[in-house]
Amino acid sequence: MFKVSLRTFSVRFVLIILTLAFAMWAGMTGIAGLYNFQANSFLELWHQQLSKNSRYQTTDDDYQTAVYASKRAIELTPYNGDYLTSAADIQMWQYRNNHALSSAQKSALKTEILQYYRTALKQRPTWAYTHINFAVSKVIFGEIDTEMQQAIQTANRLGFNEPDVIHITLELGLPLWSQLNHSTRTTVASAVERSVTWQLNEKMNMKERIFALSLVGVYQLEKDICPLLTPSSQADSNMCY
Repeated sequence: MFKVSLRTFSVRFVLIILTLAFAMWAGMTGIAGLYNFQANSFLELWHQQLSKNSRYQTTDDDYQTAVYASKRAIELTPYNGDYLTSAADIQMWQYRNNHALSSAQKSALKTEILQYYRTALKQRPTWAYTHINFAVSKVIFGEIDTEMQQAIQTANRLGFNEPDVIHITLELGLPLWSQLNHSTRTTVASAVERSVTWQLNEKMNMKERIFALSLVGVYQLEKDICPLLTPSSQADSNMCY
């Protein structure tokens, strides 16, 4: 009669359990991905429709379906920061585009959106884009506070050479210059400097340079920005006299 030792049986049993656990995890991850894809598809469609019709309003059924999908994705894989920020994006759409919302409803959405971002930041504190998009959300809500400014600073430290981080920093920081503390102003000035001294190719270098300097000019901040630039960047910018 074929006999299996207790040790061999134990090893095989553990392997079977691990295999089943992995299969369950893979299945849940796959389903969560499908739910997230569904939610993002709705959001993408809404943006497309809004670009064609500025008065576009999503139906409540579509909105509720997107919310359900985004929340199911989080329930299945609560450790996935992308799904948290996707859920925040769905609710931000509602906050900004549903003009029938009451003050209480908008306040509840605001709380939910910020909580999604704060949870995502705890899960992946080194993701520059999560920090900068959190800052964007805070600005939309009119919260130009220490938390928002810290998010800008952290995003630029982590994504020092990320073009979109630099762009968003300029788009947020320059119009809000008078409300920023010294550290955040230094970060914004650094974003200007990185744009002026960008080293990619001639076309991209010029594009980044024009983008930054035109914004500085629009907000008439040359005299504020220039003292925060290095001497070489002051010379390169052609705006510091």
